[in-house]
Amino acid sequence: MALFGKKKNEDGGATESQTAGKGNGTGGGSGKKGAAGAPDPGKAEPFFKHAQAMHDASNYEYAVTLWLQGLRQAPASMKGMEGFYDSCQSFIAKRGKFGPTKEQEKPFGGKSQFPQIEKMLVQLLQWGTRPLDSAVGVKALEAMAKVSEVDLSEPLYWVAEKVLEFGRREKKPKKDTFVRMKDLLREAGIYSLAVKAGETAVELDPNDSPLQAEIRNLSAQATMSTGGYEDSGQAGGFRANIRDTSKQRELEEEERIVKTEDVIERAILKSQADYESRPEDNAALLKYVRAILDRGTPSDEKIAYTLLLQAHERTHEFRFRQQAGEIKMRQGRRKVAALKKNAVENPEDAGAQEMYAKGQRALLKLEAEEYALRVKALPTDLLPKFELGKRLFALGQYEESIGLLQKAKDDPKRRAECLNYLGRAFLELGWQDEAIGMLREAINAHAVPGDDTHRDLRYGLMQALESKARESRSMTDAEEAVKIASSIAIEQISYKDIRDRRAGLQELVKELRAEAAT
Repeated sequence: MALFGKKKNEDGGATESQTAGKGNGTGGGSGKKGAAGAPDPGKAEPFFKHAQAMHDASNYEYAVTLWLQGLRQAPASMKGMEGFYDSCQSFIAKRGKFGPTKEQEKPFGGKSQFPQIEKMLVQLLQWGTRPLDSAVGVKALEAMAKVSEVDLSEPLYWVAEKVLEFGRREKKPKKDTFVRMKDLLREAGIYSLAVKAGETAVELDPNDSPLQAEIRNLSAQATMSTGGYEDSGQAGGFRANIRDTSKQRELEEEERIVKTEDVIERAILKSQADYESRPEDNAALLKYVRAILDRGTPSDEKIAYTLLLQAHERTHEFRFRQQAGEIKMRQGRRKVAALKKNAVENPEDAGAQEMYAKGQRALLKLEAEEYALRVKALPTDLLPKFELGKRLFALGQYEESIGLLQKAKDDPKRRAECLNYLGRAFLELGWQDEAIGMLREAINAHAVPGDDTHRDLRYGLMQALESKARESRSMTDAEEAVKIASSIAIEQISYKDIRDRRAGLQELVKELRAEAAT
């Protein structure tokens, strides 16, 4: 009997009744009869293969279900977990809303010989289709932590990283959520992430002294656990970590930030041999790519770029295409840096200045193309939207940049910067009131009054007020603009063209007063 039926739904996928779980103990079909057999990683691959085919056919709804059915058989599979997450991202983008469909929920949550795994699948589905909801993410982590049949250390860490990152970007993050995450990760022995979750909770409530003390102790425990110190009194404890001196040297060399040439060459030869012995292994590929990029010759970058593109074509995992894009952008930035150096050294050379200007614009276009790919592939990640919005603003595509930055401003870390760009973009379009409103909001959102960014924001507001004052002949706006110019000049008189701006605004106020007097 064929594993997957031939009948397709209108999106190109098999119908729910033909999922691979029917009759083989995977809990497919209606999902309410549950799993009869033990998890069997060997049975997971057909699900994963079909899931990838459905993803490639843009039938993301069904692909999500198939990835989870594969994970029912191989809960610790990172291939399954990453594929599930990628399909969820695409499903959300295509559907335009968060949360699973009823059809996706049907195969999961029924009676099962392994109820902990079944509950994990239910919670993963909720989290995967609602990745920005940290409370839902914590429930998924709790369900994963309770699974006793298999070791889920790697997928638990992987999911926890994402839950923590998205949780920190929420508009109104809750301290209790991060405390729960801290406790869960500490129990699971993932101390480094437990510390990060705890530190975030402290940021949300700086007055919680007991929590601060707990995080300090937890941080020390994380250091001890990483170094193996906590076992130093036991046979085979800390000394066991350094028994193999050659292996220890390799680990130290891999972690060293500044590496000597011979260390780099050893790492390249070792990782190259490992990669060539198993070219389909993604971990071996990435280790080899990292090694040759440490050396960083043009030839190394070309090899790394080609390998990453081939891996992306083979696996359809966007992370490889993203890393290849980083190499392209790094090369472009080096070229522009060289053009800038030449332009600075030859200020009277019009050709050098033109080449630099053209190089800058070409780099902006390249970076915009790369970030546009990321926006499409990672629809719930706000950082690519912010980076693309910045590039489009610099390219003069103001309306397009506004759409992206309006979404990116939901990230509290970049909110002030996004509002700044939004204000400037509205001003370029002649929308003065909107520009003024955005820039005022940006100033209020900026956390460090009096620094360079704060001056930039106030300068932008001054420009917007001046523009409105000149167009509408508004005395109120002109006087506020003068006050801002004066306050910036008092702080730093050499800042941009602030002296000339202040003088021009004072003249404008005189003009408007004269007009009002007549």
